[in-house]
Amino acid sequence: MHTGLLLPQVRFLACAIIFGVAFVPRISFAATSLSASPTSFNFGSKPVNSGYYFNETLTNRGTTTVMITQATMTSSFKTDGLTLPVTLTPGKSVTFRIKFVPKAAGNFSGSLKVVSNAPTLNIVLTGTGLAAGTLSVSPTSFSFGNVTVGSSATKTATLKANSSSVYIPAATTTNSEFTLSGFNLPLTLSAGQSVSMTVRFAPKSSGSASATISLANTKGPTIASASGNGISTTQHKVGLNWSPSKSTVSGYNVYRGTASGGPYSKLNSQSLVSTSYTDSSVASGKTYFYVTTAVTSSGVESVKSNEVRATIPTP
Repeated sequence: MHTGLLLPQVRFLACAIIFGVAFVPRISFAATSLSASPTSFNFGSKPVNSGYYFNETLTNRGTTTVMITQATMTSSFKTDGLTLPVTLTPGKSVTFRIKFVPKAAGNFSGSLKVVSNAPTLNIVLTGTGLAAGTLSVSPTSFSFGNVTVGSSATKTATLKANSSSVYIPAATTTNSEFTLSGFNLPLTLSAGQSVSMTVRFAPKSSGSASATISLANTKGPTIASASGNGISTTQHKVGLNWSPSKSTVSGYNVYRGTASGGPYSKLNSQSLVSTSYTDSSVASGKTYFYVTTAVTSSGVESVKSNEVRATIPTP
C-alpha cells in the first residue's frame, strides 16, 4: 500500500527536471541585446541637395559583447561618423549621424539596417525634398570709401529666399579685411523669408582693397562685391627733384610704377614747368619707382630718365 503512493511523486519530480532543462535556452538568448535611440526619424521638409542630420545612438543592453558588422542605408539617407566593424561591451554605446540629402523634390522613405551578432535593427527614416529656391542679396555691392587704418565701417544687406526654401551652408570673402556677420550657418530660409547680413571693412594698411562675397546655396553661389580704401593717420608724401634739360623744352612729365623697370603711369595731368613734384597719393608700406621725361612745345616727349626708388614707411 505505501509503495503505490510514492509513484506520483517520482513522476512529478521528473517533469520538473524536464521543465528546467527547457528553460535554459531562454536565459542564453537574452544575453545579447542591441538597442537604437531613437528607433525612427522624420526629417520633415528639406531643400534639395541639403545635408540635414540627426544623431543616432546604438547601445549594448545585454550581458555579452556585441559586434556590429553592417549598417545598410536606403534611399536619400546616409550615415556619417560610423566606422565598421564596431565592438560594444555590455553597457557601451556608439553615436553617429544619419543625414538626409534629397536629390529631387518629393517624399522619401527608407531605413537603416544594423546587422550584428544581436537581433537585427531596422531604423525607419522619412523626409520630404523641396525644390530649391533662389537666394538674392540686396544690395549686390558695397562701397566703403575711405576708412582709417585701425578702425572699421559696416554696411547691411538683406538675404532673401525667393519662391522656395534655400539652404545656406557657408559664406566666404576673398579678403580678410572684409568679414560677414549677423546670422549663424548653416542656415535655412523658408520661401519669402529674409535675414540681415552685416559686411564689415577693417583695413589693415593704407591703400585700396576689394573682395568678392560668396554665399553658397543649393542653386549655386550667390555673389556680391565690396570695396574700400584704407587711409593712414599719417599721410606720407614723396618729394621729387631733377636737373633741367639742356635742350629747349616746355615742361616735364612724372611717371610712377610699383616695379622696377615699369610699367609706369603718368601722375601729372599737364606738363610741369618746374623741376620738382610732390606725390601725395602714396600708401604706407609700399615701394614706388619714378622716372621723368621732358616735353617740347610741339608735344614731342623725350626718353625716360634714370629711375629713382622710394619706400613709404608704415604707418
